[in-house]
Amino acid sequence: MIPFLVFAEDEDYFFTSDIPVTYGDTLFRERILERTGGDRDPIGLVLTGGSARALAHLGVLSYLEENGIVPDFIISNSMGSIIALLYAAGLEPAQIAEFLKIGDLSNYFSLTLPLYGGLLDASGFRSLVDAVVGPDLRLEDLEIPVMVICDDLVTKREIRIAEGDFTDVLIASFALPVYFPPCEYNGHLLLDGGVKSLAPISDAYEYSDTVIISTTFYDLDTINLRNPITVLNSAFDVGKRQRAASDMKEHSGYIWIRCAVEQFSFMDFASAFEMMEIGYESAKEQADALEGIYKSGSDGFSALRASYEENIAKVRKDLYYFDRVESKDVSNVLSLGYKGYDADDSYLNEALALGLKYKLRYRMVDFDALIGYAFNTHSSYWGELGPSLDMSLNLYPVDRLRISLGSNYTWYDWRWVPSVYLKEGLDYRLLVIPDSIRLNLGEDFEFFRSQDGAWMYLGNVSFEAAYESGFWKMDNARLSYLLTQRNGGDFRQYVELGMDNRISLPLSFFADASFMMRFSIDGKPGVPLFFRDGFESNSISPNFGYLLQGRIASLLSFAAGYELPSSPTIAEFLILDDITFSAYFDILLDDVRFYFSTGAEIQMRMSLIGLVDLPLRLRLGYDSISDGFVGSLLFSTKF
Repeated sequence: MIPFLVFAEDEDYFFTSDIPVTYGDTLFRERILERTGGDRDPIGLVLTGGSARALAHLGVLSYLEENGIVPDFIISNSMGSIIALLYAAGLEPAQIAEFLKIGDLSNYFSLTLPLYGGLLDASGFRSLVDAVVGPDLRLEDLEIPVMVICDDLVTKREIRIAEGDFTDVLIASFALPVYFPPCEYNGHLLLDGGVKSLAPISDAYEYSDTVIISTTFYDLDTINLRNPITVLNSAFDVGKRQRAASDMKEHSGYIWIRCAVEQFSFMDFASAFEMMEIGYESAKEQADALEGIYKSGSDGFSALRASYEENIAKVRKDLYYFDRVESKDVSNVLSLGYKGYDADDSYLNEALALGLKYKLRYRMVDFDALIGYAFNTHSSYWGELGPSLDMSLNLYPVDRLRISLGSNYTWYDWRWVPSVYLKEGLDYRLLVIPDSIRLNLGEDFEFFRSQDGAWMYLGNVSFEAAYESGFWKMDNARLSYLLTQRNGGDFRQYVELGMDNRISLPLSFFADASFMMRFSIDGKPGVPLFFRDGFESNSISPNFGYLLQGRIASLLSFAAGYELPSSPTIAEFLILDDITFSAYFDILLDDVRFYFSTGAEIQMRMSLIGLVDLPLRLRLGYDSISDGFVGSLLFSTKF
């Protein structure tokens, strides 16, 4: 553990609180002088924080570049520092936008126990940064000198950072209190500098009198100022705004690009490209003022940008294959977590587990362990409850290939002998064309043994495809071979065909149509139906399925619904995203009987400050197999 700085509690210590501590000041000045040759006043650029709103700075940088204006140094804080650091490292604005939009942001952040002072762990985002710019980059090596402004919990002073590990400083720059833990740096515990100051303007004037300020202030007038969380967030904003106004009145001659994104939520990362365009137009409005700024033209980033494009393409490929970025360093996260429905796409293990979760990520290895409580939320018959241990190990030895091992042990009714679930799987991505086509070849082995000794084996080899184009999305088109055995009986063989489709209609309406057909190769009666098939029924066991009487089972599923075009927020803390309301009607046929299930569904993603997602799906309806009410609460999204 790094020893933190300690100061005597005297008057001298107290009166140093308003004196910044600067790291790398001498070299920072020397590098600025190298850029200007001492022949002109350096061009300083200030990029403010604003969380998602700071993405507007990308549009500002695009406009400046188009007009040959490249800053000689950048002063930044909070989210503005992420933009500043990536730009100074050599990425062009469009690459930064793509960098921040590769995959879903929730891939990179996870809830964690606040053992170190924060609710969110950013290990995944650290891995993403290292994968693009490299793990050894330092601030002193950046093409453009950057100074990041943070605050220190130990000395209570402003910390200006112009030297150090690139990724460490980047992570520290957005360490928003409570959400993220403070970051250790030279004996300090650093917090997001945007908590205290919206715009570090005075810092820039210590190095130049030619200053461009790009701001992404916040002025949303629809929030509830009676909500306790909103009151807390807004209380921070009062002091920050007062200081920014005071600093801007203290100085003159700067060019102020006030990006017109003040009505966007700080969590609205989904509007990145819209805000980028607004930033561009806001900069364009200052064209006359910018006319007198020195224009150096291109800053020689071409070779760097080409190499970064290759890195971004590699990351994009990895994410499209298996939704992961390889971690160069060991990442350990302890959090409250869950294993939800179809988390491992299994046939025989569909219980929900909630509890304490440990995640380890290192290079080609992902390991998860969850200790908690397991129960069934897939039907109105909730089944048994019990303590549970769930473990999974995923290996990624080469591109396109994943090897999976998993196990679950649940002590229903607290009996000594647990139910046991084991799984082995191989997944190989034959072809992936981003946002268009995905072809996959998979193999699974599953085994489940209940506490009373009943057991089932299931082997599966499948070929799957997905395609998306315009208004039509085809998901999980599949051809599978299944081999099963129950309690030492005969081995049974089945072939399965299936496909899920969604058609987007005008005015945010949609229609879903899916089918599944499973038939026995030996022609004998008895075709199994599983939860993962999608038919809601109280009669389906979460571990053994339901054995139909016929030799062929056909499932036709239809749904029509509406997707809410907006994303409501709760106290600027939670985003309710992708909210859909739909009615469904499922028809199940075998060559003996006809069944149906019908009802309504609500589906959404609950997102913590736009970074951590919890997908929810609630269904209520009628099931004709059991001839009664059926309901399910699923931690998954169907599309």
